[in-house]
Amino acid sequence: MNWQREEAFRQAAEKMRLKKEKEAREEREYYERITSGNPWLLFKLTAAFCTLMAVLTTIETFVDGPSKKLTEKDWKIDRDWEWTWHQILDVEGYMFSPLLSDWLGHVPNSLELTYTPIFHTGKKLSYDMPVTGDIIRRHEQMRDHSIFEWFPLYQLALLIPLFTFIFKRQSPWFNFARALSLFIILPGTVMVLVYLTMY
Repeated sequence: MNWQREEAFRQAAEKMRLKKEKEAREEREYYERITSGNPWLLFKLTAAFCTLMAVLTTIETFVDGPSKKLTEKDWKIDRDWEWTWHQILDVEGYMFSPLLSDWLGHVPNSLELTYTPIFHTGKKLSYDMPVTGDIIRRHEQMRDHSIFEWFPLYQLALLIPLFTFIFKRQSPWFNFARALSLFIILPGTVMVLVYLTMY
């Protein structure tokens, strides 16, 4: 009776060992398949594209491009939006929202729009404001619906494919990060690029 029980345990252990070996072999084959040939080339291109976009959007955030003096017809007060203590301005289709205390009394015809250096997106609205006998220059950064409000989280997300490429290991985390990069980060980055070039 003892012998039968031991034999059953031995057979169960052998089945478990064979199953683990099969799973490990399948995992190795899957890892080899996704880290070679066209799938790996696609991932490397994804990592390079996302890293480039991280660099470009960081430059867009910190570096100013050309500026343009605005006329009265280039901007308007947007009455469709309300935000307490703020004035909503539509400047060439870009939304700016200076505090009312920073906007009321601005010097007419002093508005200037600064664009980003690469994609030429409206970035900063500048205008003169009289304060106790002096004229000071106010600057309002575009935040609503722009890449500037996503910094640095967007740029960190764009670096996930690069870190996945650098720290390539056969593990569940590698598989998850690779899938995240290909199916969420890459399409999202393409959408942001289209958004930036359409404005």
